Amino acid sequence: MNTDTNNNAAVNSGMLYQPGTVKITPAMQAFGYSHVALKPGHWKQQQDETIEMYLGIPDEDLLHIFRVKAGVPSEADGLAGWYGAGASTFGQKLGAYAKLYRVTGDFRLQEKAELLADEWIACAEQSAELFDNDTYVYEKLLGGFLDLYEYLGYERILPYVLKLTEAAMARFKQDIARDGLQDHGLWSSHMIEWYTLPENLYRAYQLTGEEKYKDFAKVWDYDYLWDKLNNSDFAIGPRHAYSQVNSLSSAARAYEVTGDERYLSAMKVAYDELTAHHIFATGGYGPAECLFTEKEGYLGDSLKSTWDSTLSSLTYTNFAGTEVTRNDTWGSCEVSCCAWAVFKFSSYLLQYTGEAKYGEWVEKLLYNGTGAQLPVKPDGRVMYYANYFLDGAVKTVEDRRLQEGGHNFEWQCCTGTFPQDVAEYSNMLYYHSEDSLYVTQYLPSRVKWAKDGMDITVENYSQYPEVEGAVKLRISLEGSAEFGLKLRVPAWATGLNSLKINGEEVETAVVPGEWASVRREWNDGDIMEIDLPFPLYFRAVDAANPGIAALSYGPLVLVADKMTRFIGDTADPSGWIHPAEGQPYTFETDKGHVAGYSHLTRSFQPYYKIGEMQWYYMYNEIQPR
Repeated sequence: MNTDTNNNAAVNSGMLYQPGTVKITPAMQAFGYSHVALKPGHWKQQQDETIEMYLGIPDEDLLHIFRVKAGVPSEADGLAGWYGAGASTFGQKLGAYAKLYRVTGDFRLQEKAELLADEWIACAEQSAELFDNDTYVYEKLLGGFLDLYEYLGYERILPYVLKLTEAAMARFKQDIARDGLQDHGLWSSHMIEWYTLPENLYRAYQLTGEEKYKDFAKVWDYDYLWDKLNNSDFAIGPRHAYSQVNSLSSAARAYEVTGDERYLSAMKVAYDELTAHHIFATGGYGPAECLFTEKEGYLGDSLKSTWDSTLSSLTYTNFAGTEVTRNDTWGSCEVSCCAWAVFKFSSYLLQYTGEAKYGEWVEKLLYNGTGAQLPVKPDGRVMYYANYFLDGAVKTVEDRRLQEGGHNFEWQCCTGTFPQDVAEYSNMLYYHSEDSLYVTQYLPSRVKWAKDGMDITVENYSQYPEVEGAVKLRISLEGSAEFGLKLRVPAWATGLNSLKINGEEVETAVVPGEWASVRREWNDGDIMEIDLPFPLYFRAVDAANPGIAALSYGPLVLVADKMTRFIGDTADPSGWIHPAEGQPYTFETDKGHVAGYSHLTRSFQPYYKIGEMQWYYMYNEIQPR
């Protein structure tokens, strides 16, 4: 199949939804999971492996729980873990199949998604119990069903979207505290993460025009957070990390539908505050799944051992508002889910504002978050947490938190978001406006852009970031056409950046955090080349712990091979850390910089290249000479 062909009338382009009213005009638009293909490399391999693994999940196991509820015979045992307890990620998996089909054109994905949906409908016709869900499961089903309609044109699902929502309107408890604290009261009333509901409810309204969805979305406005952000009041209190960032996508859809600037303003303030004070070097966030904690230096504290004399407290306040002891089974970042929230949130901001800076957080997690994850195992084990502890960590799919009923943590939420993350790889590299193409990330790839009746293909044929060097883009079209080509210059690109067309340097600004923009008459075969030399630099974990830092090389976070207290100038790492001869992307310290051992050296390599059960040390203590 030609994946550049769109034969689905339900599919929208960017924010242009019908028949629901959209009250804003975006600065640029995404390609809607089509017209963009990854080229061979690490990230395409992740995408390909994920497709094959998820196609291999037996349909009977995915459907087992619904058939049991409906009294339909099932010979399967179902899946273990979270899925087996409530099929909480069924909707997410449907969404992943639909989006990955749009990305690749692999008919097996469409066939599996529609078969699963058909069988779910058959069960729903037998038992109303399938419509009786808590907020968490309802939101995931709603999103997945809308993905089927939007990306596959599966119209049969629409009546069931309405039935699900009407059941939720009747069942959901509305007289709950609206401060986002995930305490026992919220859990016992089955209302967790209620603030994520508006995103897909507004989306349902945009796609169908049914007013019920818009009205129900408004019920769940998260005014506690929006008001605090708009007042620059960051005394928010510890909240569940992933879902707080995910709630910002609810603000995004509210902004699209209402045009109310307070939603966009809150999103902008949130982005600046989060990236300035609440993320690690990887872009990951939420140690022990907590965000907005009011204790200064909480990121640094989360990396320390309990015997560390600089640790401020042996306890912390969790997202339920309870004081608990520290435990490293709760990791540094719930990586698949946290990345999914950022990918969506940042894409909304990019499209609304057209500002290049909103590609920065995506870049960090693209290379050092999902790009650094292990494959999901066929038995549902996933690298739930990424860990950055001072005393080291390993990448593992073992989630060591045993549930009260004896269930292991398998097939949990991250098995629903990870396949959507790898689908998103193809949806966040390129954007377009009426007269310009924007390149926000530089994975090897190609995009086909239909402009004024002409197909324009831009191919990134470099191996960035796996092979250092200039990013090279080749333009293909019949004849010639005038348009703008805008390339995001990363914030770390502080060196001698340059931009060339057909080998000749172009007079244009190449400024970190901005677009490098060229508008000209382009011809078939033109080559645009942007050279962004990778610097070596340290980033402190937070202002309260300036001596705890992670080393990066351009967009890549590096990790040390052994636990070490370093001696050196963090402002000048290239003065004592140098490329290892004959080993690409490997660096080595000079002698005299390993505390306690003047004769030893340490080496660093990219975090994304670390394999399963291999020890690494991302954050290290560094003392000046």
